[in-house]
Amino acid sequence: MESCNLCDESMIKVGGKTAYGAVVIYRVGDSKNGWFATLSPKTGGDPKIDFTIQMMPCRHLRFFSEINSDPELAVNYGVAFAKLTCAAGKIVESANEEGKKLVPLGVYAKCKHPDEHIHFKIFPYRGNIGQPFTTDSSFGRKTIYRDEGGQEFVKFIPVKKEDLIKKRIKELSDELIKWLK
Repeated sequence: MESCNLCDESMIKVGGKTAYGAVVIYRVGDSKNGWFATLSPKTGGDPKIDFTIQMMPCRHLRFFSEINSDPELAVNYGVAFAKLTCAAGKIVESANEEGKKLVPLGVYAKCKHPDEHIHFKIFPYRGNIGQPFTTDSSFGRKTIYRDEGGQEFVKFIPVKKEDLIKKRIKELSDELIKWLK
């Protein structure tokens, strides 16, 4: 791949920052079979309580089916996903109200461009970013509207990414790195 920001980021050490301002919080494996994760400096949720983690292979994989191309890559995928969702869950749980045990997490991934480096996003599933996906059974229960031309549609709350304050990025990345060791 000539120029891929995710491939470039795959070489940054844990604790380092990307050009985008994300902090590398985890890595497992090597350049052939490894995965790494970053804490994004932005979130589609409430920047005071929400966050987004992005998990990527170190190699430039373009399709999810390529995860199975190497047994160690597949194992490291499972290890990375398990550790990252566990750490994200601990962050969400620690911010819960007293006695509330729900730890809602969302995961989003896509493979729609033939040259795109695959990635997964892990985030608290609540507020504006907790709306149903088209594949969720609850999506089918949304009210259906019709526009002037008779086309059907459903309404969603707009999701706009907002910056996390630098202090929150530092605290979250330090805490996530600690949980992920």
